[in-house]
Amino acid sequence: MMARFLAAALTILMSMYGHGQLVISEACSKNLDLIQDPFGDTPDWIELHNQGTEAVELTGLFLSDDRFHPDQWSLPNQTLEAGGYLVLFHGLDNSDGMHFPFKLDAAGEEIVLSSSAFAPVDVFPLPALRPNHSAARDGSGTIRIHDQPTPGQPNTSPGYPGYAPVPHFSTPPGVKPGPLPVGLTVAPDCTVHMTWDGSEPTSSSAIYTGAIQLTSTTVLKAFARRPGHLDSPTIAGTFLLNEQTRLPVVSLSMDPDSMFDDTLGLYMLGPEADTVYPHWGANFWDERGIGVRFEYFDELGVRRIDQDVELRIHGGRSSRNKPQRPLRLTARDHFGSDGIGHGFFPEKPALETFKRIILRNSGSDWCQAHYRDGFFHQVALHAGLDIDVLGFKPSVVYINGNYWGIHNIRERVDKDYLATNHSMDPDALLIMDEENHVIQGDSLHFDSLQQFIRSHDMSDDLHFARVDSLMDLKSFIDYFALEMFAGNSDWPSNNLKYWKPSIHRGKWRYLMYDLDATMNAAPWIPNDFDMFYWVHVHREGFIHAEIYQSLIQRPEFRRSFLNRLADLMNTCLKADALMAENDRIRATIAHEIPRHFQRWGTNPSIWHEQSGQVIPEWIRLRAGYMREDVLAWYDLPNTAQLRFDMFPRGAGTMQVNTIQPTMPFDGVYFNGNDIDVQVTPLPGFRFSHWSYSGEPDSLFTSTHLRRSFATDGTLTAHFAKESTRIHVFPNPAGDRAELSFEAPRPGTVEISIWDVQGRMLDRWSISGSQGVNRIPIDLTLEHAGIMEVRVIHDGNVYTTRVQKH
Repeated sequence: MMARFLAAALTILMSMYGHGQLVISEACSKNLDLIQDPFGDTPDWIELHNQGTEAVELTGLFLSDDRFHPDQWSLPNQTLEAGGYLVLFHGLDNSDGMHFPFKLDAAGEEIVLSSSAFAPVDVFPLPALRPNHSAARDGSGTIRIHDQPTPGQPNTSPGYPGYAPVPHFSTPPGVKPGPLPVGLTVAPDCTVHMTWDGSEPTSSSAIYTGAIQLTSTTVLKAFARRPGHLDSPTIAGTFLLNEQTRLPVVSLSMDPDSMFDDTLGLYMLGPEADTVYPHWGANFWDERGIGVRFEYFDELGVRRIDQDVELRIHGGRSSRNKPQRPLRLTARDHFGSDGIGHGFFPEKPALETFKRIILRNSGSDWCQAHYRDGFFHQVALHAGLDIDVLGFKPSVVYINGNYWGIHNIRERVDKDYLATNHSMDPDALLIMDEENHVIQGDSLHFDSLQQFIRSHDMSDDLHFARVDSLMDLKSFIDYFALEMFAGNSDWPSNNLKYWKPSIHRGKWRYLMYDLDATMNAAPWIPNDFDMFYWVHVHREGFIHAEIYQSLIQRPEFRRSFLNRLADLMNTCLKADALMAENDRIRATIAHEIPRHFQRWGTNPSIWHEQSGQVIPEWIRLRAGYMREDVLAWYDLPNTAQLRFDMFPRGAGTMQVNTIQPTMPFDGVYFNGNDIDVQVTPLPGFRFSHWSYSGEPDSLFTSTHLRRSFATDGTLTAHFAKESTRIHVFPNPAGDRAELSFEAPRPGTVEISIWDVQGRMLDRWSISGSQGVNRIPIDLTLEHAGIMEVRVIHDGNVYTTRVQKH
């Protein structure tokens, strides 16, 4: 027994001795472009080195960044020759056996190499690293930082004990009164180089000698240099002097030439641009990105974001060709973070991190109302419509300390938007735009669906059921209803994307964006712009117009679409609701408009006319024109102005089509298109009947009505109190029973008997006395079953039920 134990122990010791030749010799947590993995990516990497004179078998060894879970990843089944190096990469695809699953923390962490018995073979304390730097062991085993890494080779480049201490501003960046002296806290043995034009400081930049007196908004950047050390990271701070805006502020700073050089500047026309619109070949059409410092200050002037990101010009022809161009900011891991960590949009509280944000110039609505697109997204968000819409937050932008006007902070419509808004794998999605163009995945699934819809009769239940299983029709209705109400003339042949979770699950949904060409934005988009003609005729032949045309031929789908459109026009698209939204957005940016328009050489009176006259007039008139178009296109006779109410109020709830309004509720609905109205009594009440003032002799007793109304009127749901005042006995009963009714005062007592179909079987009255009245009832008038006995006395309705044998 002891001999076997000693043999096993000796085997483990010999194994550990052999493995002791193996060390983690170098690691990089921010690989920008040092080395590519076999898939062409540039992930984090770890280098192993066999420093012994014999080969080492890697099978059975583990690599981890958590010493309490040392078996996170098994090393590949191979041998590392004496003196050899092996570079391993981070990645979730380990089909080559060379990719470990855990990401290295750029702020520093431990990397542990363990034996098959989970005993540590080597522990590598990885320090915080800047991009493209590595930590490596030198000849003595000491870990030093290298700015010239050597993956897969001996660590012969110069190594440093660390970075110079980071300097600090004496005053936090943000909104400040000016003039303002700003100093730096600097370690005694350090030299600080700095700039104040937005550019990255270098060793040739000015040396800090004392506090700097700022007289206008300025971006300061600085780094420290210490002998024998690598330079510190660069700090940046925007000091917004005497800034009066009530909007959040975005500060972008970069090498001025990278943006504004006449030849190479990303913002500029450049030497290769066409001379005619849209100036193809211009620098601003280039898809390249540049590194910029991104700071974000909230409405109180407090800095919430300070990070390096990639900047690209964003948008299409109507956006990029404006003097104020839209900007796309993307978080990149090699810049320090792969997310922008701030919740910009109160309407989307769950979204706290973004891969990208857009600083949008309002596209074709630039220096007009400057918010048309955002307006409809806000309407949809506040109303909870079943549409994929974008957050919207107006902000003020500074570039290198220069005022750049209002940009609306938006989400970008892409796979990362879907991942964050729907908690999905961004790489498992099918995403397309416009006429069957693939953004991600392939076109086979949607192409098959759209061809089926356009070539089959949607009034056939089986055909429609197939479409319903593949397309989110509830979302489709909300999306088309809002786009058509908005009068979007740049749709549905343009500005249209659609997606589904994967090939094997989920339904197709549309993504809404770019509603600049709405609300009488141009002479060809008037208040009475007929979107039904636009979709049925003008866009004939376009895929998504023809999908609508096919679906609307099905009577039940048409009924649902028109009812949902009516519900929306009676609630969130009602004139007073839209006017309130317009007033809110208008008030948010009004104070900034004079400065913005002055910056871009335009007249702020344009904004006052657009936001204060053109849009309000459109709001007042639009629903009326839409209703006229519905009647004309779908051959309906008229609309009815209905009031929905209940008596007594608070006795139950009422569902009108897709909404559950507060009573009383006024709405306009289409005669000839049946609406659904459903009531549910609350505890203590029983539904009695409906009355409709437009048809005084009508009486409906089912809790669910499906019908249209030809005349204006009030539809009232009547409820009766469930009370101990009324009883029938015996119950169940035969042909004869007795009604016991306790009257609170003397007066006429009306008794009626109803069957379960809501038909009145009998009705009579007596002169009742105060107290208990015993009234014989004849039940020979109906076959066996449940009947309702209803008593009306002194304006109150009392009901009970009796079962006949």
